[in-house]
Amino acid sequence: MRHLPHLRLFLLLLTALSSAFSHAAAVEGNWITIDDRDGSRKSIVQLEVDNTGELSGTITELLRKEAKGSLCEKCPDDFKDKPLKGLTFMWGLTREAEGEWAGGSILDPKTGKIYKAKLELNEGGNSLTVRGFIGISLFGRSQTWERYTP
Repeated sequence: MRHLPHLRLFLLLLTALSSAFSHAAAVEGNWITIDDRDGSRKSIVQLEVDNTGELSGTITELLRKEAKGSLCEKCPDDFKDKPLKGLTFMWGLTREAEGEWAGGSILDPKTGKIYKAKLELNEGGNSLTVRGFIGISLFGRSQTWERYTP
């Protein structure tokens, strides 16, 4: 019985740690990108957190027929003329709070422009608000992505 307070403390710490890891991982996985202008589905992207805690996003599938086989023609430098499928277009985001990531960059393959990025996992974890902006978040555009389930 003497060890009961220690056991409770251990279980509390274990719960807190598993909660922290699950929230970091909650954003990981496959997401369907939705065009913020016409509401159509554009692609499937995979979000991953690396061993340094940075989140990145890679296009794994293009959903529009006309986009299949497309290259990043307007993209700068190392992105120039790379296939869109397999392109890491979002990188460097770090966890700010539960379900919130910021401090990274996002490439718009359509225009070739790179923006600051932040994202927020929405209630229930089945949608994600992704915002690209210049300078401050006020000057930008948001998209809501849906969690992909095959």
